[in-house]
Amino acid sequence: MAFKSWLFTLILTSICHALDISTSAAAKQTTGFVTAPGASLYYETYGSGPLLVFISGANGDADIWRPIAQNISTYNNYTVAIYDRRGFSRSALATTTTQNYTQRLHTDVNDTRLLIDALSPGEPATVLGTSSGAIVALQMLLTYPDSLSTLIAHEPPALTVLPDVLKLKAAQTACYATYRAAGIPPAMLQFALLQDPSFTPGSASSVGFTIDTRTSAYLSGNLQYWFEREFLQYPFQDFNVTDFDMYKEKLVLANGKTTNPVGSQYRANEVIANETGLSVKYLAGSHVGYSGTTMVEFAKDLMEVLRGR
Repeated sequence: MAFKSWLFTLILTSICHALDISTSAAAKQTTGFVTAPGASLYYETYGSGPLLVFISGANGDADIWRPIAQNISTYNNYTVAIYDRRGFSRSALATTTTQNYTQRLHTDVNDTRLLIDALSPGEPATVLGTSSGAIVALQMLLTYPDSLSTLIAHEPPALTVLPDVLKLKAAQTACYATYRAAGIPPAMLQFALLQDPSFTPGSASSVGFTIDTRTSAYLSGNLQYWFEREFLQYPFQDFNVTDFDMYKEKLVLANGKTTNPVGSQYRANEVIANETGLSVKYLAGSHVGYSGTTMVEFAKDLMEVLRGR
């Protein structure tokens, strides 16, 4: 059920954004663009204080984070930054530059560093990445540790650290083949079952798995971009878990309290925790607990984790 909730929340959030429905009394502080090689990165910030950056997963854009950014900045001493990752939504690719997709993950990492440098010059930031964004975050920890004060990896689909990696890679590749043959909705259903075998499509499943472009001008394009440029690349990133030992004082591993523990994104953090001696922290909700009805509790759990550091 977790993945169905993810898609429903993504669509609902897009509708609220399109209708300009506010979920908090907090006013937007800044909106802008950071120029990066080959792209222009759209961002929003809320509040004041040390920088906290959220990195999106498959949806790729800032919109899903807006309610929690407003919540945290209203009740806590943080400047919260949300942004569209390169190629998603408003972060347009340059028309005169060739993208190097063989280095896509490292480009994403460099983009995040540029954002931090622009919003918090000379000061490290707290970064939370979720799903594909957690892969970006983990690679950033290894590449630019000095840019980070704390790195929270929320349910990274790091398949290569798992003992059944070959089986998982084959299943992921089969999902991609379904996407190419039949389109996004059936591929998303197949992927949902891969992450949560207990998922059973019901009467509401058409809401979760119909990619209706009327709900957001960006939704369909973002998911297509994710399938083409990340779906077979980011989960296959070859992490060596022992590399995290050097930076484990900065690393927080976080899973959803209600995420199905058989999912690869949940199990990956457990493996990293076992190898590094870290403990997994549990945040409200499931894979997208930072949005929807569990958003407020997720924010409280996250602030509690950060206060303990």
